[in-house]
Amino acid sequence: MIVAFDLSGVFFNNGMKIAVAEISRAYNLNPKDVEFVLDGSFARKYRTGLESPEAYWRRAKERLKAGDIGRIRGIFFNSYHPHRKTITFIEKLRKKGIKTAYISNNPEDRTIYLDRKFSFLSLFDFGLCSFEAHVWKPEKEIYRKFLEKFSLRPDQVIYIDDKEDNLGPAAGLGMKTILFRDIGQLEEDLKKAGLKF
Repeated sequence: MIVAFDLSGVFFNNGMKIAVAEISRAYNLNPKDVEFVLDGSFARKYRTGLESPEAYWRRAKERLKAGDIGRIRGIFFNSYHPHRKTITFIEKLRKKGIKTAYISNNPEDRTIYLDRKFSFLSLFDFGLCSFEAHVWKPEKEIYRKFLEKFSLRPDQVIYIDDKEDNLGPAAGLGMKTILFRDIGQLEEDLKKAGLKF
């Protein structure tokens, strides 16, 4: 069995919420506008690798009318940190021989930045980000590409996400799914799903 994690909100904290609040305060911007630029359809090409990070941040600067887009990018990236309990749990699973993976809407530059800062990719056996797949969650195609890339059957995967909208398409392909609330609940739900660790 493969245990596949979402990153933002499951492995990492909800950095988006923190980033939106801090950027909105610092630049006197509407939080909805900031979230749209960072995580809405405005960011789709950026997050799916169909636009370079440089081109995206130029567009973001124009859209937000912000002079210092580098500072905004820094706030965005630095709002994320891994949950210590999740790291410990992943290490526990891997010691028991259970493979771990990730499926994420992470853009390329943030993935590189956070891996340099936290070396988190090495905690997983494998994974797929939206910038590699050129599609993003909750589109069913990203889950299909994950299965194809790693030669997996849907019934071999338990997928964990903190957003219910992201679970439906995975379940529709035949994956087992768990809505994440906290690490204690996750451990219980994985045991109920028949995982021994």
